[in-house]
Amino acid sequence: EVWLAAPDRRATAVTLGPFTLKDGCDSSRAWRTDPTGQVIALDGHDLEEAKADTWFENDRWLAPDFGGGRVTVVGPEDDARGKYWVLEVAPPAGRARRMYLDRSTWLVDHFVSKRDQATTTVRLSDYRMVQGRKLAFRSVQQIEGMPANDATVYVDSLSVNEPMPPERFAPPPEKASALRYLKSPGVARLPFDYSVRHVWLKAAVNGGPAADFLYDTGASLTVIDSAYAATIGLKTEGRLQGEGAGASGTGTFARIGTLRVAAPDSDGVEIENLKVAVLDLNRILAPYFWRPVAGVIGFDFIVRFVNEIDYDARALVLRDPAGYEYHGSGAAIPMTLAGHAPVAKLTLDGEFDGDFRIDVGSGSTVDLHGPFVRRNGLDQALPAGVEVTSGGFGGTFESRVTRARSLAIGPYSWDKPLVSLSQAATGAFASEDYAGNVGNQLLERFKVTLDYEHRALHLEPGARFKKPDSFSRSGLQLAREGSMVRAAQVVAGSPAAKAKIQPGDEVVEIAGRPAADYTAEGAAGLLDHGKAGSKVKLVIARDGKRKKVKLKLREFV
Repeated sequence: EVWLAAPDRRATAVTLGPFTLKDGCDSSRAWRTDPTGQVIALDGHDLEEAKADTWFENDRWLAPDFGGGRVTVVGPEDDARGKYWVLEVAPPAGRARRMYLDRSTWLVDHFVSKRDQATTTVRLSDYRMVQGRKLAFRSVQQIEGMPANDATVYVDSLSVNEPMPPERFAPPPEKASALRYLKSPGVARLPFDYSVRHVWLKAAVNGGPAADFLYDTGASLTVIDSAYAATIGLKTEGRLQGEGAGASGTGTFARIGTLRVAAPDSDGVEIENLKVAVLDLNRILAPYFWRPVAGVIGFDFIVRFVNEIDYDARALVLRDPAGYEYHGSGAAIPMTLAGHAPVAKLTLDGEFDGDFRIDVGSGSTVDLHGPFVRRNGLDQALPAGVEVTSGGFGGTFESRVTRARSLAIGPYSWDKPLVSLSQAATGAFASEDYAGNVGNQLLERFKVTLDYEHRALHLEPGARFKKPDSFSRSGLQLAREGSMVRAAQVVAGSPAAKAKIQPGDEVVEIAGRPAADYTAEGAAGLLDHGKAGSKVKLVIARDGKRKKVKLKLREFV
């Protein structure tokens, strides 16, 4: 359902599988609901895009003054489907769209728009006369690189000039999923496992046993691994294609009765009637973490609270945002939202400013997106560094890890930070709107408070604040498949490369112990974070033959 009122009001309601999503724009403000029914006020780029959508859908570009926007004639263009006259139409705020007018009818055949790095084509057809004007009753939307999200929309009914009360465009009364604090009203304290620079919580679905979930401020909604969903009997429906760090991947939807995130002392929270995504998470994640993940706790859960992440105490405190006031000693940094992810401004090398997503689902310091790197010439300005393969939901991509001169967020700064220059051509790391993602190697320097309600990020320096950023001192990344540990990546120029270890080699022993006896964190403690100059003995197997090698750890980035 879509409601429009010129010049600047719009509201929609869309049902997609178990989700009913609403959004709207009323003059200067815009909003949307998340999958739990929580109303989210839009700001930053999201507010700009909402205003642009409203401007286009109200056909303001057809007004004598172009509705305050700009219309530029591009010229004729032909393709296999037809012959067009192309216009570049720019709203007062937001991105321009290209309108392709059919030269035989002078109706809009299709238009092409961009939202961040995603390109969408909408084809219009079945024009019918409505009160003296032809309107399209059929549209087909295609997002480049995401065919599973193709959508065909048919207009079932349409009315013009009906009375529309202002509240039609206002945020609806919240009907968010029921939330219960298990021990103390309005607050829950949860211990977490901080392993391989990721935050792990224990959570139970539908009253079942507690399982390992990742806590991820970069995830748009809560996700259940497909294999885990099958073991607990979750019924799935529909199909979705979502975007991650590497590219995009496909999955399904499910409804869960309860999600309980709890501590051993029974403190915690429980949310009812969640709609979640079901994806094959462990294909990418389990080999990297050396253990399976049952799911990812995402924005739809996280946004319900003020989140205090204490990396030193390894504790997550969730507070009711109603009436919340921050009384800590940290700096308050303005925060916006990039759809679902919190965003703050950072400065690289004292001169390159950008909006960065705060991503607790990342173990990096800072991942710089390709468009930001190219705009600022950072690929040439920064040292050569090393080439690595990185991964995320949807696949892997190449990055270059090096060191910048300095990095600053709010009043805090430090020298020689590690930065990763993403070469991803698609996915979130190809973003044009955002400069990069901030991960846990930066965030662990602080006690971090994310106040979504008041759009504030509070940072209190912690025990790691002055600790230099470190890259793997061995250059050997290991992956575990069942009981077998293999070399997943050998960084060029590293001690592992000097020892002639090859990707695919089985690592049988580490420092005299079977490799399979280690956790991922334990192995990283020796190979990645061991003291520079120390030596680590390995036994590797290749083509049925075992070989002893010795790695002399060193800083090489």
